Amino acid sequence: MPRLHKFCTSILLAALPLAAAAPAVAEGASIEQWRGHSVIRISGEIHSGLSDQLAGIIDQADIWADGTRVLLLDSPGGSVDEAFRVSDVIQRSATRTVVPNGASCASACASIVFVAGQYRTVEPFGRLGQHSCSRSELPDQQCNDEIAAHAVQNGVSHGSIAAFVTYALPSEMIWFSREDVDGWGLSRYPGEEASGFQKSEPRVIRMLTGEMPAAQSAWRLDFHGDGYRAFVRTVSDAEREMQLNLFCYELLAGRLFLSMEINGDVGALNNAITSVTVATEDFSWSTERPLTLQNDPAVASVVMEIPRELIRPFLTSNDQLLFRVDLREPFQPIQATTYLAGSRANLIFAANNCSRADYDLDGSPIAPRE
Repeated sequence: MPRLHKFCTSILLAALPLAAAAPAVAEGASIEQWRGHSVIRISGEIHSGLSDQLAGIIDQADIWADGTRVLLLDSPGGSVDEAFRVSDVIQRSATRTVVPNGASCASACASIVFVAGQYRTVEPFGRLGQHSCSRSELPDQQCNDEIAAHAVQNGVSHGSIAAFVTYALPSEMIWFSREDVDGWGLSRYPGEEASGFQKSEPRVIRMLTGEMPAAQSAWRLDFHGDGYRAFVRTVSDAEREMQLNLFCYELLAGRLFLSMEINGDVGALNNAITSVTVATEDFSWSTERPLTLQNDPAVASVVMEIPRELIRPFLTSNDQLLFRVDLREPFQPIQATTYLAGSRANLIFAANNCSRADYDLDGSPIAPRE
């Protein structure tokens, strides 16, 4: 039980929003420690010479288990021409562009540098800002067209970029949350190729049809501490509600966990839960006292450990998955269903790339607590 207590405490701390302001960071490109790795950060305005600075240090960054280096972005934008040169440097080296918690990536940073990443993601408390292009402080439609064409070359639809760089004035800014970035098809997560995830633009489809498309059953990969988790969004490819996560900790060797994210307050959730059941076509397990956590002010999680004797068949031979949370009346049960077979490579990857330590949302280590 002491090890389980350590697990509960450390995850709860990792889920809390940041209370302190991030330390000031020098402008330009630099190497820093983030989630236990050496990564690159671009901070401040994109100015002449930044691409050369980036090229000079990019090989100093660690290559993560997914094969990419990580480039953190916190920039209001700047020179469009220099942003294209920065993009060229990024594309010469497999790089994941990330807008970390507390950071903003706007203008040329968002529409050019961010989308140049082989993978590109926004952390829960990061944001992406877009508006139309200007050169010499004047609106420039040719520049907008160049940006949209660059987006297409990097797997982003012309419409997802053009809609914002064309219709938002240079003096205005449209801000995107992580869910917005995912919903407009701007992000790309590791593991999409391995699970057959199809490029998704739920926000675009909803605008065109009035309805959100059905979620895919493909599990993708994202950060979990200094390791990875596999995740699948069971309601929509862009929404956290009823997202399922598979993850582990090296501190808890040989143990594997599933969680479901639920919008709301963990206190209200605790008062309503009567039982939680996880089932595949071959086996199931349940509890009346699951671990519940407040991920952030808007989202809570219900966590279930996979029994050790079931880990191997769960990863290798079962296909259907059900995660059900039963609630007291008048609430209805919350039930997520998905599939495992097409995503085995990502599920096994997450099980083999556990977090080695516990990390706060900004990537700084938290000492394990007994």
